[in-house]
Amino acid sequence: MQSLIVPAEPVLETAPQRVVEPTRLRPWRSALLAAMAVWAASTVTHLAVSALAWLPRQATGRAPDLWMVALGWNNWDAGHYVRIAESGYHLGPGFPAFFPLYPMLIRAFDVLLPGGALAAAIVVANAAAYGALAVLYRLADHEFGPRVAQRAAWYLAAFPTGFFLFIGYNESLFILLSVGALYAGRRGNWWLAGALGGLSSATRLFGVLLMVPLAVEYLRQVGWRPRRIRPDVVGLTLVPMGVIAYSVYCLVDLGSPLAFSIAQDEWGRRYTFPGEAWLISVRQMSEQPLLSPSSLAALLDAGTILIAVVLLVLCVAGRFRFRRDQVYLIVHAGITLLLLMSTEVGGRSMQSVARYTLEAIAVFLVLARMGANQIVDRTVLMIGVALQAVFLVTFMAGTFLVA
Repeated sequence: MQSLIVPAEPVLETAPQRVVEPTRLRPWRSALLAAMAVWAASTVTHLAVSALAWLPRQATGRAPDLWMVALGWNNWDAGHYVRIAESGYHLGPGFPAFFPLYPMLIRAFDVLLPGGALAAAIVVANAAAYGALAVLYRLADHEFGPRVAQRAAWYLAAFPTGFFLFIGYNESLFILLSVGALYAGRRGNWWLAGALGGLSSATRLFGVLLMVPLAVEYLRQVGWRPRRIRPDVVGLTLVPMGVIAYSVYCLVDLGSPLAFSIAQDEWGRRYTFPGEAWLISVRQMSEQPLLSPSSLAALLDAGTILIAVVLLVLCVAGRFRFRRDQVYLIVHAGITLLLLMSTEVGGRSMQSVARYTLEAIAVFLVLARMGANQIVDRTVLMIGVALQAVFLVTFMAGTFLVA
């Protein structure tokens, strides 16, 4: 009997050690695997659609290769980022409007990779897209569980303008940093949240607005009437540091600390009363024939915002409403959509709004909760992928329907 009892003791002592470490690593492992599946499926789809978009050109003897397909992704802002990475900001008065972190990463990877700055831009964008999908999965899993997290990642990639995450734009980098900041703040890692927020504001000016949802979540955690200020609140002051650093660069190299703001005038950007830009977009849609390019563009802009606002309302009312402790997500999406409804660029109200809506993460989270219904899930994926294929082809053709 003693010989049977003795070996049982070390088994009882070591069993907990075998369970703790895999359990600790499993959430991120699941997120990385889920993100890889979404990224791989999206990449194959984009390459297939892009290659098929070249079929009409084969009649002239121009058979496509992968490099020619990649060049087709170098339209509009993607080309501006590549040029800044190669030559700096002294290219024209409008270029300082493009914030520096993404071009800096392109330049850094250009040194390490073959293929020039365009190849580096695509690598950076895709690496950031993979990271953004993984962090979104972790945030959604933390808030709503793994099934919602799975759907949220797929819905983000399948959104009609989701291909912007994978081409030479800074969209995926901005979403990676902003969602990462929100997730870090939610977990109480305020120095990390502030650092990611600072990098976000070095990627795009609106990154500074992360201070609002982060401050809301901070006050929720410490109490709306805190008796004392905790030292980690200083981490939130890192959020605007990206803009401050770029402003210092603009002063030293470009002669004005507000060169990035002045450059917006070159692109015709102006801000309206909240909601006025949406009304202007609706009016522009009605002034032209329905199938004209300008009318379709206005329909895309106004329709995207309308759907996003409806989904945001569902975050606060109805069976899919968020809990009170998740208000930071609603605040973040609300600020994003409010700014989009108040921006006019180059005479086209709410230009690029269909792309910027990708940043309103709460919209995808509530949609992922609704996707528990199989009909809703299949409908979202089928419509999203179909429209994305159409928009990617029009983007490669150089039309200004999406940009």
